[in-house]
Amino acid sequence: MSKSSTHSEKILAFSDFLARQPKSYNEIAQFLVMNTFSEEKFRCIYLGELIETGVVCPLGGFGWSSDEYSSVFDISIHEEFPITDSIRSNSVVLCSNNPDYRKRYPAMDQFAYQGEWVSGIAIPVYPIGGMALYSSLQLELTESMIVFYITIGSLLGLYASRLPTALVAVALSVKEKIDLPQVPLSDRQLVIAGLLERGFNNAQIGLEIGYSESLIRQETVAIYRKLQVTGRKAMQAIKTLNLEEESNSEV
Repeated sequence: MSKSSTHSEKILAFSDFLARQPKSYNEIAQFLVMNTFSEEKFRCIYLGELIETGVVCPLGGFGWSSDEYSSVFDISIHEEFPITDSIRSNSVVLCSNNPDYRKRYPAMDQFAYQGEWVSGIAIPVYPIGGMALYSSLQLELTESMIVFYITIGSLLGLYASRLPTALVAVALSVKEKIDLPQVPLSDRQLVIAGLLERGFNNAQIGLEIGYSESLIRQETVAIYRKLQVTGRKAMQAIKTLNLEEESNSEV
């Protein structure tokens, strides 16, 4: 995309990209850095989802080394980070790499990102979470830029919020077999439980349904608690039991 591209053209291009159903949030993050926000010279991007427990979990990213990205842990929405500020206020947050930034966000020192950056932007991705990007330029927030960032975040949020509903059919296909507890599983948990039964690990499940391994790990723990089982072997036992019951019912 040329540097002369207007915001409208970039918004349209991002919308077209999402319509092609990218395979992962990492792929989305790369497109945002390399295309949508190319003029801002962002070095890296972090996409996070705010889950029901009030924790922001990694969805994907681009521009981080594996060691740097592994340091991006789950953070409480009440902690002071640019991305949590953005989600709480539902507004774009601009910050600069200076002593005031370190004073305002001391917890950011826990991340391992060593790249040089001058300014950062946090953008709400309503209704699922937010994104944080760090640039080699000193960025400014003009009214038109704020509208541009908010629009991109809204497009991503709309796309991401529809992903679980695309899995409803899969969820319904396994619901009767695994929805055993008094506390029902969510649609996403039903899909994850079905994949657990099939022997998928957390990383494979994340790739399959487009969520971070960290989020899958948290959902897996919640599933075990709701199903009152101790782990994957117990999940496999549930599957075996259901298959036996189906076989007996056919006799």
